[in-house]
Amino acid sequence: MKNLLIVAATIALALLSIIFLSPWPVWLGTLAAWVTTGSFCLQVMHIVKNKDTSGLSLGMWAALFFGVSCWTWYGHRMHDVPVMAANGITALLALTVILLKLWHERPMPNPNRRRLVRMPGVILNPRIRRLRPLKVARSERKKGQLTK
Repeated sequence: MKNLLIVAATIALALLSIIFLSPWPVWLGTLAAWVTTGSFCLQVMHIVKNKDTSGLSLGMWAALFFGVSCWTWYGHRMHDVPVMAANGITALLALTVILLKLWHERPMPNPNRRRLVRMPGVILNPRIRRLRPLKVARSERKKGQLTK
């Protein structure tokens, strides 16, 4: 129910913004730039908080980074500061998400891997797979039932 309310409120705000800010396209564009860029801030904060990027597509974020980088350069060439600023900030946030994804999904050493423990004065034979029991019952010794 909470998610449905969030979606309904978002749609209502979008429609109201379009209706009331249509006479002032610069203000509408500025609002759109702030909201769009802010949404990427929310994604970065979510990743930093949860340390989980498993549900994110690296290809999508790389394509987004490429696209907003091109838009940033376009804004620079056209001397359009709002386009350049909004897309430049979004490019930095997309790059942050890409780096966090690569960092959180890097190969980690296996914690269950056996490690060599050095014990001075103890001779170990690496060919022995398991140790024999130290104490053998007398009945097994007499019968010769020691297993190899």
